[in-house]
Amino acid sequence: MSACKYDVCLSYASEDRDYVEQVAETLKADGVHVFYDRYEQVELWGKNLYDHLHHIYMEASQYCVLFISEHYKNKLWTDHERKSAQARAFRESREYLLPVRFDDTEIPGIVGTVGYVDARSVRSKDLARMVRKKVKEMARRDYFPSAPAR
Repeated sequence: MSACKYDVCLSYASEDRDYVEQVAETLKADGVHVFYDRYEQVELWGKNLYDHLHHIYMEASQYCVLFISEHYKNKLWTDHERKSAQARAFRESREYLLPVRFDDTEIPGIVGTVGYVDARSVRSKDLARMVRKKVKEMARRDYFPSAPAR
């Protein structure tokens, strides 16, 4: 079994918070351990956020959902989160990054061949259920390493 603190971490621009917060609330209600900044205010208080967020996006989560938008592309913190998550994905060579698109903005390192979910046509609750299913599949592979994923 994995030693990650979180099943999933969410990387997003503050302008996209409404949708992302709905996803986070559904994940939390469904028992998924999610890193969402509003749930971690006490934990984050006083920490060196540059180092701490690097750890969250590089080491502490099973998956990272990137909520891609024009706003996402232009933020320093989302750039830092994305680079940490991409380093993890490169190191492990598995489906760690789960892109969700609000628009067609191109993000460095997110190639067009990576499967994504289009938030323009998927409700937040449905996306959360997709994430939960992905997390459950990972837990099954960790528990039964030789069993095929379903």
